[in-house]
Amino acid sequence: MPPILMYHNVGAPGRSLNVSPQGLARQCRLLKMLGYHAITLRELAGHLEAGTIPPKAVVFTFDDALMGVYTHALSVLSRFGWRGTVFAVSQRLGQETEWATNIRHRVMSAQQLRELHDAGWEVGAHTRTHPHLPRLNPEEAWQEIALCREDLSNLLGEEVTTFCYPYGDLNEQVVYMVQQAGYRAACTTRKGLVYPDTDPYLLPRVHIAFGDGASGLLYRLWRAWRRTVRRQVTVRSGDEVRDSSLRSE
Repeated sequence: MPPILMYHNVGAPGRSLNVSPQGLARQCRLLKMLGYHAITLRELAGHLEAGTIPPKAVVFTFDDALMGVYTHALSVLSRFGWRGTVFAVSQRLGQETEWATNIRHRVMSAQQLRELHDAGWEVGAHTRTHPHLPRLNPEEAWQEIALCREDLSNLLGEEVTTFCYPYGDLNEQVVYMVQQAGYRAACTTRKGLVYPDTDPYLLPRVHIAFGDGASGLLYRLWRAWRRTVRRQVTVRSGDEVRDSSLRSE
């Protein structure tokens, strides 16, 4: 059951959508000590397509392609020989997070995103402008989803194959559009771990908060494991119906 860890910024002022470089490093050391190794979301998607789950794998995901990921997370993960996946808002590179209500974060530039990609990181799509996709009409939603992939693929010279729903906001139509746009996998804000039969377009994650160091990460992994086991038991009992409008629990 690989965890997909969910971060936003690293080393920014304040606690909102942020962790410290020291906290991230402590979490990496713990995972390394426990025998984990980091893979990208693209690599995990390949395993899911093959019906396999890599043992002791963890995926680091960073929403919004914020500056602290380039400044701090790149060097922290590099110490362990690891790479992450960053989800970029293609028409907001080099700007600020206008969608954040309480504090603005700086978004890395196109050149910095290329440098991150050249360092072995995966760049995934996070729409063009970070809207609530279910609130848009179908044509607008399609442009946000499909043209973001086109923007980033042209920027990087490589096909972008993974997606992350802004705000975790989705419905059945949005999920279908992500599939039709050519993505192989998509992350939600739903909490849990990944099973071999997890829907690749509804991948759960483990939310990491500002105060989480090594012990906080352990607690969140345990909570995610318990939540995932309960969900699997419910599915096997035939009581759960797939609800693609579910954002988080």
